Amino acid sequence: MSEKSKAYKRARTAEHFAEREKMILTSTRTLMDREGIENTSLSAVAREVGLAKSSLYRYYESREQILVALLQEEADLMIADFEKSLTEPKSQRDLKGIAKLWAKVCFTHPRLCLLVSQLSPILEHNLSTQRIVEAKLQFLHRHRQMAEILTAALPHMSEAGALAAVQYVFTIVAGLWPMKADRKNSLAALEHPELAHLKMNFEDTLASAIELCLLGILAKEQNWEPVLE
Repeated sequence: MSEKSKAYKRARTAEHFAEREKMILTSTRTLMDREGIENTSLSAVAREVGLAKSSLYRYYESREQILVALLQEEADLMIADFEKSLTEPKSQRDLKGIAKLWAKVCFTHPRLCLLVSQLSPILEHNLSTQRIVEAKLQFLHRHRQMAEILTAALPHMSEAGALAAVQYVFTIVAGLWPMKADRKNSLAALEHPELAHLKMNFEDTLASAIELCLLGILAKEQNWEPVLE
């Protein structure tokens, strides 16, 4: 049997298949960091991995599926940091402290924030219905993991409330991240006197939004009545 035939058979084993998938995700991560998500095409991924573009279809049906898989990996890394931050003995357990820790964890995972911001407008457009269902179920599982971590830190919040908080925060991240000006021309434009108020610190803005979100959920669950007069 030729070496080519042996390699072909090895590529068909579950172990080798998983290794190849991991290699594709690692190469995609490197490419995206270097060239930007807009230049992370299927052809570019194939070149980065060292495979023919046609070979990628054995592992992923589209560029978008690769990026969604990468998002799942990044979410797992973020969840681990989220749990570590909220369970450290010296961590602040008041709403402001939890909000700051949560925002900091998000900010230290920029790849995740970028992919979350691209999920609905771009990444889901070239996935089959079955792939979207699979991805959303995986996201829900991860949301529930985060909700469990949050209820441990905020025992007065219900599981449903914590899950809602997680979903709201990811929605806020998706909206805020594109507003974080980090390109030369955008930063220069914000130096205009009439645009200076549009400068935004992502981490601080997110922390404030998370604090308000948590406060609102607790207020609703505990039937707080705001003073309107």
